[in-house]
Amino acid sequence: MLNPDSVLLLQGALGLYLAAALVQLCLLGGERRALRRGALALTGLAFALQTLYLASAWAQVGYLPVTNLFSTLFFFSWAMGGTFLYFELRYRIGAAGLFVLGVTMLLLVGALRRGPMISPLIPALDTPLFTMHVAFSFMGYALFAMAFSVAVAYLLPNFLRPPSMPSRELLRRHNEEAILLGFVFFSLCMISGSIWAYVAWGYWFSWNIKGVWSFIVWLFYAGMCHAKFVRRWQGEGYALLSIAGFFVVLFTYLGIGLLLQSNHPLE
Repeated sequence: MLNPDSVLLLQGALGLYLAAALVQLCLLGGERRALRRGALALTGLAFALQTLYLASAWAQVGYLPVTNLFSTLFFFSWAMGGTFLYFELRYRIGAAGLFVLGVTMLLLVGALRRGPMISPLIPALDTPLFTMHVAFSFMGYALFAMAFSVAVAYLLPNFLRPPSMPSRELLRRHNEEAILLGFVFFSLCMISGSIWAYVAWGYWFSWNIKGVWSFIVWLFYAGMCHAKFVRRWQGEGYALLSIAGFFVVLFTYLGIGLLLQSNHPLE
């Protein structure tokens, strides 16, 4: 059990994310620089509180604190917060950021409902490869969630698109970049996981259900990196693939960990 006071950091982060989302709602009618900067500042503060919590928990337990459902939901939301800041600072994603903040808050609420428990690390996981594998995995997941959020914004009909929503062309580019970056991080996750498995158990790949579905996720997004060059999959088709792919990610992360027997259980 972590220090109960540290949970206040997560509650504060959730409150700041909610405030940022409310400010984003005020921006739906059009661009107002002061409000946009305020929303960005609130999101940055929320991410800073999450980072402080992560550093505190890591220092307390001595390893990357991502070992059960609470900690993975938290880490996923932290990665989403960082992903949002990257795209907002680089592109000013406008109203599309509401979808991203919504996903981030849902993950953080799910973590807080579980309570601040971090499971002990078994000896086979006590290696820098574990840290690399988990970090790359959730950075990939966060970018796939970003692509999902942008795809939902892309598919909104014209009469529901607020003035602050980026153009469809910009949303398409954001989606493609999120997919590409997510695929790179998830590839690094697969590589580090394979090396870790070989060092720990003497094989590079096993046909357990988590490994198989992780490979399916990798194949799916490898195909998406190719699909953006195929005309019939561009535009709405690519957005639909982004949404479908995120549901595959959710099944691989939550469905297998909670519902099925695997070597990556979530408790």
